[in-house]
Amino acid sequence: MMVNFEKVYLSSCFLCAFRELREDVVFKSFVELLKAIIKENDFEKNIQCYCDFVFELNNLGYDDFSLYIKDFLLKNKINANEKQIQKELKIIYTFLDIQYQSIKEKLLEKYPNRADLLENLAEFKNSKSNIDLSFVLNNDFCEDIYKNNKAFIFDNDFDIKPVEFSETLNFSSLKGYGEQKRILKENTKALLNGSKVNNILLYGDAGCGKSSSVRALLNEFEDLKMVQIFKNNLINLDKLYLKLEKLPYKFIIFADDISFDETDKVFSTMKAIIEGSLIKCPDNAVIYATSNRRHLVKESFSARYGDEIHLNDTLNELNSLSERFGINILFQKPTNDEFNKIVVELAKDNNIDIDEKTLIEKAQRLALIKGSRSPRIARQLIDNLLAKVDI
Repeated sequence: MMVNFEKVYLSSCFLCAFRELREDVVFKSFVELLKAIIKENDFEKNIQCYCDFVFELNNLGYDDFSLYIKDFLLKNKINANEKQIQKELKIIYTFLDIQYQSIKEKLLEKYPNRADLLENLAEFKNSKSNIDLSFVLNNDFCEDIYKNNKAFIFDNDFDIKPVEFSETLNFSSLKGYGEQKRILKENTKALLNGSKVNNILLYGDAGCGKSSSVRALLNEFEDLKMVQIFKNNLINLDKLYLKLEKLPYKFIIFADDISFDETDKVFSTMKAIIEGSLIKCPDNAVIYATSNRRHLVKESFSARYGDEIHLNDTLNELNSLSERFGINILFQKPTNDEFNKIVVELAKDNNIDIDEKTLIEKAQRLALIKGSRSPRIARQLIDNLLAKVDI
């Protein structure tokens, strides 16, 4: 599609309701780039304006101009009548139509002898097809509960209610499990960037940081929201989908510490809703579930070695829910050396003045009393030392 750079450039002058956008450093640098392409014959000036735009975009943590515009508008209330907003949205969409390739082709047209140099242009994205800005037509969207809160619960009345989130937990304060945290972080970052992502099941030993790792994501990503849904309400997961898909935010749907009996009605319903229902998880949400059980179902010997004729069908049914999560992450108890390392690092973070040998002896004693070595036990030891309680 041919782009009329001059028409798009001049249209920015008509942004009244979106005046704050017109003055924004990234948008302004893009307008200056268009101006240079239209009016400036100096090759160096054109390239400098292009690089200034890409720098400003990347400097704020983005590589997608459309996504940046959406996030900017989320943070700035628009005061204008609906008709004016609709007019100006059409203008903004013309800016989101301009792709990296279109600009490169225009510069090649202007400077055919500089084709080799133009191969060095830094690329940016403009994913207009995935961006819907119609939420700005609701003048109250900046006042809603979602703008000013990060954490929510989905209650039994099918309402999404905010809860106070004051936790300072982040990945640097969670010791060990580097690969598990990497996968969580990359999948969540992809969600925020508008990519298709997988639901994740975090499973394994108790006290190893499954739930803590999910909650820590809220402090790792500023624009992330989280809705916790409890086991008894999972049967209504599809209703939560319908609520979230209308919102201009990105959500983790958090189901913590779930497991089922073989006859649990929620089991079969949730299996259908996660994959198989006509109502799909919306593109702005992903499910992160934690469980101490790999297959989420409490298996019995009678189920595994019973007298059912088609026993394999039963076993497949029991395993089928966990298989519907695209990513399964295992959290195992640390080895003895890993446990000691976690204790030492936590003590250092909390400025606990104690020699390492004594610290490890205390950790091993507490682990023996508790009958387990885990990050939770390590954390409990540190809390005891901070409180000056010796066990």
